Amino acid sequence: MNMLTWLNSLRPALPYSTEKPTTVVSNSELRRWILNGSILVNSERVTYDEPMDFPVFSLVFFPKSKERKTIIV
Repeated sequence: MNMLTWLNSLRPALPYSTEKPTTVVSNSELRRWILNGSILVNSERVTYDEPMDFPVFSLVFFPKSKERKTIIV
């Protein structure tokens, strides 16, 4: 299982789309978030095709934003 597939399995817990604010985030937007460093897993940047072979202790969306920062522990 890669990072994008794993994040898709968390679909109800993901933040809403930044492009269409009241909708669920799309796969392409989720991939862009990963590429732009908007998602940190265990305080590290990841790639969307990286295999998920490690335990996840923290998941942070938009770490540099004061308004949109979302932490899932």
